[in-house]
Amino acid sequence: MPQQHPDIIPSNRIPDEDKLIRQASEGDQQAFSRLYTYYYPRLFTSLFFIARSTEDAQEVIHEAFLKIWQSRETLSMVRSFEDYVYVLAKNLLFNLLKRKKTGQRIVQALSDQTISNAGASPDQALLFKQYYQTAQKAISLLTEQKRRIFLLKTQERLTLEEIGVTLGISVSAVKKHLYAATDFVKEYIRLHAGDMLLLLSIYFF
Repeated sequence: MPQQHPDIIPSNRIPDEDKLIRQASEGDQQAFSRLYTYYYPRLFTSLFFIARSTEDAQEVIHEAFLKIWQSRETLSMVRSFEDYVYVLAKNLLFNLLKRKKTGQRIVQALSDQTISNAGASPDQALLFKQYYQTAQKAISLLTEQKRRIFLLKTQERLTLEEIGVTLGISVSAVKKHLYAATDFVKEYIRLHAGDMLLLLSIYFF
């Protein structure tokens, strides 16, 4: 599946999403690929905040979409594809962190949050959806230059030098924008988070 890294993360549902979900549930690979391409960058950014690893975030997203495709017949019962794929990916990520014995404090704090693909409790689903939406909102509020640098660094994994060449600015300017963007995102999450989300932001930043 192709990886997509747009400069601006989309903030709305993909057009004709209900139609695409129905087509994907019937085995239409092109429709499923459109869902993957649209939601990949949003998932990646949010999961990267938690995993702090490009490889882990990518692995989890690919596994989540593979599981969805393997059980595609059940997609007709999904009311929100975004919520569905995010809850599944989040669960897979915490399972991965447990296996790798990393992030033990946050895993322990959330040890009771074993949400099944279709059985998330309202409070649990809301918690992670809130974190996801808060992170997305913070990124969307960055200036265009800061947002682009932030995404080039966190999604494309470019070096500061490579970002400078790409944008035609100095490395010192890249550093300035990147540090400012990172500080803004962290602070925004802290200011707009509940107690558990505050724990997430403190631990992972």
